[in-house]
Amino acid sequence: MFKERVRTVEEAFAYVTDCTLATVSSMAMKRSRSKGEYQRQISIAQTAVDWMRYQGLSPYDTRAREVIHLYDGSVLDWAQQYEH
Repeated sequence: MFKERVRTVEEAFAYVTDCTLATVSSMAMKRSRSKGEYQRQISIAQTAVDWMRYQGLSPYDTRAREVIHLYDGSVLDWAQQYEH
């Protein structure tokens, strides 16, 4: 989802959640990262994914869709595929 295509609040929430998940995956791939900051970003992304599920918001075609459908909503489990 591209920010230029966002037209609704639901799409905006999916976009921001996707951006947070992008940060998590980027941090997961780094050999040297702040463990505390990495955990904080996972927590933020988890909260967003939980809210999407609780409110019945569509994840559209974002990373959140993969987290929700393939990892039962667990950002931590999803992020582990990127860790070295």
